[in-house]
This record gives sequence, C-alpha cells and structure tokens, in this order.
Amino acid sequence: MSSFLANRSIAFKLALVCWVPVLALIAISAQKIHIEYQAWQKAEAIGQVLNVAPVLSDLIHDIQRERGSSAGFVGSRGLAFKKSINGERSETDTDLKKLLATVGTPSGKLASSNFTDPYNGALSDLRKLTKIRQEVDSFQITVPEIANYYTDVVAQLLEAIEQMKLSVDNAEVLHQISAYIALQHAKEHAGLERAMGAVGFGSGSFAPEIYQRFLSLVAQQDYMFSQFRQNAPTEALVLLSKLQHGPLEVRVQEYREIAQQIPYGGSARLVSGTDWWDATTARIDVLKSIEDRLSRSLHEWALEACHQAWVSFVTLTAFLFALVAGASVVSLLVYREIQPPIARINLSMASWTNDGTMPDLKEAQREDGIGELARTLNDLRHRLEDTRKTDLERNARERAQTQEMKLLSDLNEWLQSSTSTDELYTMIETFMAKLLPGSSGSVYVYSNSRDVLDGTCAWNGGVLHEHIRPDDCWSLRRGRGYSFKTDDIKFACEHTQPHDDGPYYCIPILAHGETVGMMHLKPLPGISTDTFFESYRLAQLAAEQISLAIANSKMRDQLHQQSIRDPLTGLFNRRHFIEVLRRNVETSKRTKAPFVLASIDVDHFKRFNDNHGHDAGDMVLRAVGATLEQACGVEELPCRIGGEEFMLLLSDTTLEAAENRAEEIRQLIEKISVRYGEKSLPKITISVGLSAFPDHGSLPQDLMQTADDALYKSKAAGRNQVTVANLVKDVPDQPTVDFEKVKEELIDHVDQRVAKI
Repeated sequence: MSSFLANRSIAFKLALVCWVPVLALIAISAQKIHIEYQAWQKAEAIGQVLNVAPVLSDLIHDIQRERGSSAGFVGSRGLAFKKSINGERSETDTDLKKLLATVGTPSGKLASSNFTDPYNGALSDLRKLTKIRQEVDSFQITVPEIANYYTDVVAQLLEAIEQMKLSVDNAEVLHQISAYIALQHAKEHAGLERAMGAVGFGSGSFAPEIYQRFLSLVAQQDYMFSQFRQNAPTEALVLLSKLQHGPLEVRVQEYREIAQQIPYGGSARLVSGTDWWDATTARIDVLKSIEDRLSRSLHEWALEACHQAWVSFVTLTAFLFALVAGASVVSLLVYREIQPPIARINLSMASWTNDGTMPDLKEAQREDGIGELARTLNDLRHRLEDTRKTDLERNARERAQTQEMKLLSDLNEWLQSSTSTDELYTMIETFMAKLLPGSSGSVYVYSNSRDVLDGTCAWNGGVLHEHIRPDDCWSLRRGRGYSFKTDDIKFACEHTQPHDDGPYYCIPILAHGETVGMMHLKPLPGISTDTFFESYRLAQLAAEQISLAIANSKMRDQLHQQSIRDPLTGLFNRRHFIEVLRRNVETSKRTKAPFVLASIDVDHFKRFNDNHGHDAGDMVLRAVGATLEQACGVEELPCRIGGEEFMLLLSDTTLEAAENRAEEIRQLIEKISVRYGEKSLPKITISVGLSAFPDHGSLPQDLMQTADDALYKSKAAGRNQVTVANLVKDVPDQPTVDFEKVKEELIDHVDQRVAKI
C-alpha cells in the first residue's frame, strides 16, 4: 500500500484524504433518501386506492336505487315508480362517467388482477345497461332477471372495493376499510330488500321466491352490521346506533312485520310500493351518509399519510444535501489551500509542451523559489505568444485565400451543373453566404423585356425587392462597380432607399459583353467598414462566375421551352406530351391510379383554311389552344399533336368524370367567337374521343390509338360531341369498324360539300 501511494501524485493523495469520506457520506445519504422516497411513493399509491373507493361507492348506490325502481316498475306493471325511474337512471349514468374519468385504465396499485378483474367484469356488464333499460320499459324482463343483472354488477364492484384492502398494510386503516366494506354489503342487502319489497308491495302480493328472498335479506343485514361493529370507529358506531333506534328503522320494521304476516299470494295492499320505497330509501340514504363519513375519514388519513411521507422525504433530503454540501466545501477548501501552486506550474509546463500556450501564473507574486520560477515562465509565455500570434495571422491569411479559391472553384463547378434557374439561384444563396460571411447581399437579373431587374436571391438577411429599375442603381448607370462610403462624397442608389447612410457596394454582372444583372452587398452588424470593403475583390470574382452561369441557364431554359412548346398555340408539343404520357403510364402501373386520354379534333378545320385563308385557320388554332390552357387545371395537360389535332391528359380521374370534363371543354370551345378582319369566323366545334388507363390499354400508343378511334366515332356520328371508347368485351357481337376507311370517306364527303359551295 505504501509503495502504491509513493508512486502517486500529491493531488491524488489529497483527493484520497478529502473525497473518500465525502463519497461514503453521499452513498449513505442516497440510500436513506431512497428509503424515504419509497415510503412517500407507497403513501401516494395507497391514497390513489382510497380515492377510488368513494367513486365506486356512489356508483353502487345509484345502481341499487335503479335496481329497486326497475324491479318495482316491472313488478307493478308500470303502476309504480314511473316518475322516479328516469331520475335514477340519470344519476347512474353520471356516476358511471365519473368512475371512468377517475380510474380510466387502472394503474399503480390498482393495476393488479385482484382489482382489474372484477372492475373490468362490472364495466363489461354495464355495457348491457341500455338494453336492460329498454327491456324494463317494454316489460320484456322479469323481476328475478332484473335482480340478477344489477346484483351481479354490484357484486363485482363490491369485490373490486374489497380487493383494495390488499394494498394497505396499516392495521388501523385496515379495520376502517373492513368496516367500510361490511357497510357496503349491508347496504347492498338493504337495497335488495328494498327491490323485493317494491315488487311485493307494488304488485299487491308477494310471489313465493320474492317472499323467501325478502325474509332472508334481513338476517344477512344483521350479520353484516355485526361485522361493521367489530371494525368501525366510535363515530360510525354512534351513527349506526342512532339509525337502528330511530323512527326510520321502526317504520321499516313495521313494514317487514306486515310482509311476514302475509301468506303466499296474500294481499299486500296495506302498504303501498311507494311507502315501502320511501321508507327503505331514507334508511339506505342514512347508511350511505355513514358510508360517506367513513370514506372521508379514509381519504383524510390518506392525505395526511402522504403529506407526512412527503415532509419526511423533503426534510431528510434537505438535511443530507446540506451535510454533503458542507463536507464537500470543507474538503475543497483544504484541497485548494495545498495543491494550487504546484498544480498551476505543472499545468503551465504541460500546456507549453503540448500546444505552446501558457496561462499567467499568480504564483509570480510569491517571494520564494516557486515565485521566481513562475516569473520566469511568465516571461517565456509572453515571448512565445507574440511569436505564435504572428504565425497564426499569417496562416489565417493563407487559409482564407485558399478557402476563397476553393469556394470559387466549387461555385463555378456547381453553377455549371445546375439544370434550372431556380436551382441556380439556390446555389448562389448557399455559396455567397459562406464566401462572404460578413456581408448580406442580393442578386438582381434583367427580365426578358430588359425594362426592370427581377430580385432572384438573397443571403445573410439581405433585402430583396421584387423589381428595381436599371436607373435606380449607379453601378448599372455607370457601367462599373459602385462603392458607397460615408466618408466620401457619394449618392445612394434609389433601390437602397430609405438609406441608413451605411456602407455598401453594387457590382454589375456581365456576360459575353452584356450586363445581365447586378449584385448588391452591405456589411452585417459588427463588421467594420474596412473589413467589409476588403471583400470587394472576392465579390467581383464571384460575380464573374455567376454571370456566365446565369447567361447559360437562361439560354438553356429558352432552348428547352422551344423544344417542348408548339410555336403557334404555346401548348406543349407532341414530343413532350408523349414523354409525359409514358411517365404517367409507368406511375399508374405502380400506384393503380387511373387516368384518361382525350383526343380532340377541330371540326371542319379545312373550311377555315379554304374559305378564309391560313391566317384565319391559325387564329382558330390559337383560340382553341388558349381555351384549353385556361380551362385545364394542374392535373390536366393539354397539347397540340399537329394540325388541328389536340390531346388532353386527365390524371387521377375516372372515365365518367373525364367524360363530364370533356363535355365542359367542348361547350367552352363552342362559345368561342373569333374575328378575322371585319367579320366573325363561323362557330368553332370539336369532336372528342376518350380512352382510359388501364381499361383501354397499358401502352401509350394503344391509348392514343383507342382515343383516336373514339374520335372518329364522334366524327361519324355528326361531330361536336364526346365519345368514350368501347371495351372489346362490352361489344362482342358488333362488327369491327374500319375507322381509317370511315375517315377517308368523311374527308371525301367534306371535300365534295365544299366543292358544291
């Protein structure tokens, strides 16, 4: 052991002496706190159990009252209890909701099967309550069946209350709970007695089984009252004694004696069902008040026990915490008094060895050898820091330049790989935020009309206007970069108004000898003016990279639009439509989503060209194209296939909905009025053929051909209508139509008509 300590540092030895006792104290304190915490949690759990009992008791009381009313109502065939039964049911429903809200899914102490099994059984039976009530109202249930149903529910709820005492280990409380449970059972027997008496007195005579049950219930109550007396507190015993020697008990006893003197089938009309009900109900209500008094007593005990456990837990925790804190402070003071001088010097030497940095030693104020050594180390530290600072500044400049070049290279590479202007502007925002972190900025690009510049992107909180005029910026007016400094004679650009007199600069973006836009930058808060203007050169280099990318992107977008758009109508052309149709087919194969293809042809289009000229025909095509583009929504893609032929792709729709949609479009085109010269052209109509995926095919060419075939049917049927393609299986007996031949005959017929005209 001595050799082990001899090879350890002074800091380790001091820590061993100071902190081992503290750690031991912490371990003991944690154990004590854990014990008190468990006691508190146990008290909380018992309180949870005891809080449920009153809710269950109230529900049992209401079910007992409803049982008696229902039995009396059925036993008297509706002559008695007709007015009170609805009120009893309403109170039962209210307390049932209260129980569900209080208990919900049993947890904690209530989660044991001893409680959950009878509790869930009672809830299961209570789900039949509505049906039982309906049978009572229609006299489709007998009194014994009523008694059995309600008694089973009450028995399960009472069993759940009985199981609660398994969660309590306090002898005094166990006695009170036992008395509480005994009183519950006595009250249940009194309720059954009330129900049996309500049947007998209410109907005017006692049936044998009702009579026997009525007499046995009195003895059962006496037994439960004896159990109650053995466990109940004095206050509850006094209340029970007052009841049993009071007028209510005497009145009920008189009614019992009358019932006992009536033979089977004899008349019981000396006592009305209402008199018996009122007397026994008043007696049961007194028992309920004794029960509530016991419940409150148990609840108060639970609250007090929980409070005492909490106070004990908090007090012990605070005391032990203060004790541990005091011991820790004392140990820390002792440790710091001995160790710091040597530790600081060792740390300084280690820091110097590892990374060349040394903290300033306070021991330099001492007059002994440690102070002399500390002063020497401080001198060395100052010299080392001066040298290191110079090296760091030089390295930082080199790294910044390298990083700038790399960012510019990456910017150029990413900009050249962009596929759209939106993607391009997103890249510019990202790179400029990293390239010029001390500046906020924005980029403006000339619109196609070149009368304004559109705001495209901004970074680091830069202000971005939707549009600015070229004359609003001095850099665009002067054709070169413009810097605004508060110490020079300068004029602020209009696009910066209202101006805060802060510095900024604007750089024209040039590509192929043409100005395509402008970049505006200003310093972020906390950035000095000199530091901000040092970034001007880097911003110019970035603007050069951005200018070429913007020019190339615009040219690429223009070429792409030209390749997929019809120059006459502005709609998508056949090439783009077929590409979209193929993608739609593949997507629908995966998602099973249907879509419909509409083939559209302008009726008698040749007449427009022959009678009014090709310019008139072009005006008709443009009018039809404009109507299609305006009428179609996001999920509808119109295109011009060629000549007077159009196609419409209706995504994610049924054939019936597509037919209605095609009819709407046909009516819209029929309303078009096109003026050519000083007169209006004839009315424009279209014929439409519809095919659906997958009903009419799973290949693009099949769908297009089927839609064209349906179109020819529209032509053959007189034009200006919508025709849905038939399925082969739907018309097995019809001959095959040669649509190409029909088309040729129609064209010849039209040519002959035109020639005659």
